[in-house]
Amino acid sequence: MAANPSGFLSFIAEDLQQSPGNYFTVLGVLFVTVLLHRLSTPSLETGEPPLLKPKFPIVGHFYGLMKYQNVYLKQLYDKYHRQIATLPILGGKLYVIFDPAIVQSAYRKKTLSFEPFAAEFAQRELLLSDRVQDKLKNTNLVPDFFAAIHPAMTGDHLHRMNANALNYISKDINKISGQGSLEHANLWLWLRDLVTMATSEALYGSKNPLRQDRSLLEDVWTFEAGLNMLLVNIFPAITAPKAHQARARLQAALGKYYGARSYEDEDAAEIVRGRAGAFVKYGVPDEEVGHTELALLHVGTANTIPTLYWFFANVFNRPDIVLKLREEVSQVVQKDGGNKVVIDVSILDEKCPLLVSCYRESLRVSNQATGNRRVLEDTTVTDNKGNSYLLKKGENVQVSAAVSHNLDAWGEDASTFRPDRFIETKDSNDAEKTRRSAFIAFGGGRNLCPGRNFAFAENLGLVACLLAGFDVTLPDGPKLPASVDCSFAQAAVRPVKDGAGFGVRIERRLGWQETQWSFKS
Repeated sequence: MAANPSGFLSFIAEDLQQSPGNYFTVLGVLFVTVLLHRLSTPSLETGEPPLLKPKFPIVGHFYGLMKYQNVYLKQLYDKYHRQIATLPILGGKLYVIFDPAIVQSAYRKKTLSFEPFAAEFAQRELLLSDRVQDKLKNTNLVPDFFAAIHPAMTGDHLHRMNANALNYISKDINKISGQGSLEHANLWLWLRDLVTMATSEALYGSKNPLRQDRSLLEDVWTFEAGLNMLLVNIFPAITAPKAHQARARLQAALGKYYGARSYEDEDAAEIVRGRAGAFVKYGVPDEEVGHTELALLHVGTANTIPTLYWFFANVFNRPDIVLKLREEVSQVVQKDGGNKVVIDVSILDEKCPLLVSCYRESLRVSNQATGNRRVLEDTTVTDNKGNSYLLKKGENVQVSAAVSHNLDAWGEDASTFRPDRFIETKDSNDAEKTRRSAFIAFGGGRNLCPGRNFAFAENLGLVACLLAGFDVTLPDGPKLPASVDCSFAQAAVRPVKDGAGFGVRIERRLGWQETQWSFKS
């Protein structure tokens, strides 16, 4: 039977008169559905990465990022296995890159920059004055600041920092008597405090604010623990009171150091001078430079020390590996014929491949950093098959070490610590190439971490010394503490409960009881 259009319309009109609410409800639902679809589906130009929609429109990815932080991108990758994607988020979009080849392509692009984030994060992290904010936004301070960093962390400047940090450590180690031992109920706290002080000595020299007031050491880590809430910057005195107060005390102490121009002293590190000089060049008062440069102390300790913790624990928790490493490090130990011994950290990379592999593997398993870049101009990135993707000007890009460091290319044991994983081979298969591209513990491109070589010397120097001359016992092993996933403000995982219940005992080895240790770089 043929349908009668006029009859159908009459039925609709009659039903609408009898129950209008049903139709308005349906129309409302349709309107909301269309609106949600529009808001959750940002317009994409041809060539942009494909959309990866959240389960819940508009807010889904935002909620996931806020709840799971650095781990969220790994959750997305594990579920969808995309190379690259566009996440619709709060009506906008965020590009996320998972494929190592595309990550490296992005790192090579000068039009993808971290510098805009540096200025934005600094304001929330450090509560900068309006004057400093204006300088960061409207002058060349930021590029000049970054330009001053890299030269200060190379050559003689780097060697001096290495020597200063390691010789502070050696003074502590040399206090262990031949007949006694060093015992600490918490390995994390021992390493944390020792290396925080060593790093601050290398940075600030004899007028180191942390040497003047040791309570500031605890403030460094109280500030670090609350940094995620400080970055939110909503009534920080209420929402993160301990971190807020620790920040104020640290900034006051550093303000005095920089206000007295102690950064110009001969024993201060070149990176301290160079960064301060960039601010002073643009008219920022010295004391205010000190408030801003809390960031330097933070980046010098916040991720280096957690990495050292897992490096230390994974090495000394394996007696068979300790024996192999002890034989390796004997090549960098130089005796003077008496009781003085020098470790040459400049040849660790060459002489100790297994030790270096253990360090890099510790970085791989402990690093969950999320790298951020802003697209300064329309940019194309490419995978290793020649497929290209368009990134639009003004949008943000994220890459995840938590993804890259756990790809299938690392093998079925990717989630475990394997000491020899980074022993170099002549193997050049696709998996090996992928692993090389996927190791992004220090970022990449022109924003490659400038402090990586200092961290290498500091961490490997300490462990090499203990391997050579000491017996290290982890009495609460062999099971290592669980770790806590990273927040956006962190790159390396921390032990749960600040490592409580996992201690260390260090005794001098037979024949090395009277040895006095030092380092050269």
